[in-house]
Amino acid sequence: MVLFYFHDNARRARGRPMTTLPMTLNNDLKILENRSISLTSQKDLEALRKIAERRQEWITFTADIKKAAEAATSDDTPS
Repeated sequence: MVLFYFHDNARRARGRPMTTLPMTLNNDLKILENRSISLTSQKDLEALRKIAERRQEWITFTADIKKAAEAATSDDTPS
């Protein structure tokens, strides 16, 4: 995971942009309104690991993600 956040000056390949797990997780975290957490750096990853170490906080955190995702999905679905 550390290498994922290592930024070098190498040129990116042409074509369709890569979709990686950290990018997908970061997009999922963006839908949380009451938390200011992202997954864009090693520091953010360490913060998520600290949350995961505290079981009750992790359960609450994942429940918040689930509720936000369900709300976003229901907003996208036409009635």
